[in-house]
Formats: sequence, C-alpha cells, structure tokens
Amino acid sequence: MIGAGPSGLAASKVLASRGVPFDCFEAGSGIGGLWRYGNDNGMSGVYASLHANISKESMSFSSLAMPETYPVFPHHSKVLAYLEDYAASFGLHRHIALGTEVTSVRPLDGGGWEVVRRRRGDAAADEETQRYTEVVVANGHHWDPRLPDPPVPGAEDFEGPAVHSHDYRSPEPYAGRRVLVIGMGNSACEIAAEISRTAARTFLSAREAVHVFPKMLLGRPADHLVWSPLSRLPRFLKGPAMALLLRLTRGAPAHYGLPEPVRGPLAAHPSTSDELLVQLARGAVTPKPGVSSFGRDTAAFTDGSREPVDAVVYATGYSISFPFLAPSVFAAPDGRTELYLRTTPPRLPGLYFMGLAQPAGEAFPLLEPQAEWIADLIEGAVALPSPADMTRAIARDWQLHDRTYVSTYRHGIEIDVRSYRRALRREIRAGRRRARGAVPPLPGVAGPAPVSDAV
Repeated sequence: MIGAGPSGLAASKVLASRGVPFDCFEAGSGIGGLWRYGNDNGMSGVYASLHANISKESMSFSSLAMPETYPVFPHHSKVLAYLEDYAASFGLHRHIALGTEVTSVRPLDGGGWEVVRRRRGDAAADEETQRYTEVVVANGHHWDPRLPDPPVPGAEDFEGPAVHSHDYRSPEPYAGRRVLVIGMGNSACEIAAEISRTAARTFLSAREAVHVFPKMLLGRPADHLVWSPLSRLPRFLKGPAMALLLRLTRGAPAHYGLPEPVRGPLAAHPSTSDELLVQLARGAVTPKPGVSSFGRDTAAFTDGSREPVDAVVYATGYSISFPFLAPSVFAAPDGRTELYLRTTPPRLPGLYFMGLAQPAGEAFPLLEPQAEWIADLIEGAVALPSPADMTRAIARDWQLHDRTYVSTYRHGIEIDVRSYRRALRREIRAGRRRARGAVPPLPGVAGPAPVSDAV
C-alpha cells in the first residue's frame, strides 16, 4: 500500500479485517494525507481556515460515521481527528510505516512487483527492495500543483508574488494588496472570498463561466441532493431540475456579476461556496474572464480589460502523477486513467489504484466498497474479465464520460456516484461467476513465485 491518506486507510482497514498480510508505506510522519495541515511529506495543500465543502455524512466512511457533535461542514482539524480515530478503531497503525517514501514500483518478468523504499528526507539512507504480488496505489490526486501550460504570456515578467493554491495558508500576506485569483473551482472560490475581506481589491478570473453552488439548499446540505429524489431522475431531466433549483434558491448568476454558464450544472464538478456569492454581491470580489497576459504589475484579460495586480494565486488544480512508476508502466496523460472501473489497468495484473474516481457530493463512502473489490481480487474470490474485454469497457466508459462532462483535465476522473456503485456491484457478481468457472492450473505447472504479501 502506498499512502496513508483516506484511500490508503480504507484499503488498509479492509485488508486488515480479512487477515490479508500487507505493508503500508506513508512518506509523512503522520497519517491523513492532504487532511494533515502542514504535512511534512509536502503533499498537503490545506490552508488554515479550510472546512470541508461537503457534509459530514458525505465525508464518512461506510463503517464509521463522523461524530454527531461535528458541525455539518467540519474544519480540516476535525476531519484529521476523524481519520486518526478511524485508524485507531481498526488497529491500522501497526501496519503503517511512517516516514517511508516509495521511490520505485516495477513489474517483474516472472510476475509480481519490485518495490523500492527509503526513509524520507535522508539522502544517505539505504534503499530497501522487496517483492510483492500486489501493489495498491493510494497516493492521492490533490498534491502535485498544476500551473497553466503553456504559461500565460508575460508571467515571467510579473514582479509580485505568484503561488499555487497548494502553498496558500492564510490571507494575512495579501492584506491591502490587489490580488488576482485564477481558477473557479472550490479552492479558487473560497480563497478569493477569504482574501477579499482584507485585500484592497480581489479579482477572480475564470476562462469559462461555472455554476456556483451554495453549501445549503432548501435547508439541507447541497450534497444531500445526491441521495434525494432528484438523484433518481433520468440524467436528461436531472440537469434541468438542478438548474431550476439553483435559479430559485440562488438567483441568476447576473445578480453576482457572473456570466451565464453555457453548460448545465451537472456537466462539471460543482464549485461550492456561500461566502463567494456574498462577496461578489458586495463587490468585494470582481469577476474577470481568462487572463491573456501579464505585465510587470498588471494583468490583461480576454475581454480587453487590464487591472493593476500586486499578487497572484493560481488555483488551477492538480496533476495526477505517480513519481514511483515509470511513465512507460502507467501514467495519466490529460488527467485520464486507463483503468477498469477506475481501479485496475487491464494488462498490469496485481496493480490497483484507490481513490481515482472523483464523484460530486461524496468522498469517503466510495472508498471501502472499492477496497472490498480489490481485496476480493487479491483473495481470488472474484476474477477480472480478459484484458481485451476490460480495454473495450474502458473505451465505452470514456465515450459516455465525454458525452456527460466537460472535456478538461480536471474532469478526467469525474464519475456519477450512483452509476459507479451499480457498475461495481455488477462487476463483483460477474467476477464471482468467473472465479467459480476458472480452470485451476494443471498439476506440476508452476505459477508465480509464492509471495503472498500486498503493499
């Protein structure tokens, strides 16, 4: 297992509960992944005031609810405390090697995987190599900052501070300054709203107009709509119904100075912020279109306007990357992963990926079911389709994905929760039938070397 964030913890819990021997390697000195503020593995972009943008119910694992005493949208410190409690409740700490960085994962010709690891931060430390039959990758997808590529013309000439939102921690350095936040996802919306309280001016630049969801709709957390009757509507009705609900509860985007989105509210991952809408209405945040170029202390925009700017925050998302895997083994170009059910590559037996399916409205609840399927595969209780069949299924999935979501890097791993759950249940049933019908190896014919551990 690589990583002890939410995905790694869910997989560890399932494997431990089944008695499957495994090692979990975590580069940081504590568990929690991105939810550990100031994580010394350098992979957490959590800022000081961050609260979850979905409700505690949608943040809870299937097997352990967040405490009733938690607020609806818990602070990041409470989410970390919950993850610590989850690990303690299921005895996971004894399986986790903290401060251990995996530097290489390589397929072996005879089957299995060679895993190389070392103590993080110790250049002189000896690397250790071990062979495993299976590897579960759970290193997350919100840790490798992604900047505009190619860079905005003139970006190298801009003289003010320019950071990615991954490195943003608090609004104090921006007090009294003219700040440009680039992006329109959750981080961009919340950071722009926070900075605008004390900044001289705050601009929020987005290449495309998006729907901004309030956190509460009709007195309930907006993500609860995933479980409401609305979620059971056919997709061609669900989008218009959501658009009407937003119009009735939030009003027209023009009320906030925002352009009207050209796509429906379900064609993109939701951008959620109550405070941004208030700050837009107050004029504390000024919406702008995409940035066309920078000057020494200015930014020009695609509508021909130009504004004086002292500092820039790029809230432009994250790359999906696996530094321990050679690109020739596995990579995610353009944010797309060639994974069957977002989990297993068709022609790399024994390699599994956790948490690379991004739903709207849920977070942790999908992780344990995914881990249960992986555990079934490791134990042989289910069998996968042929590599050719998996490849064809992935192609069909991409065709549907491209008809459903905007074609951007950010949406490469977007999924519909209900559809994914149904597909996973169907695959588990089919996998059991395949496993029962599997032909055992002939006597005397050797299989892969008997290495039973998973990592």
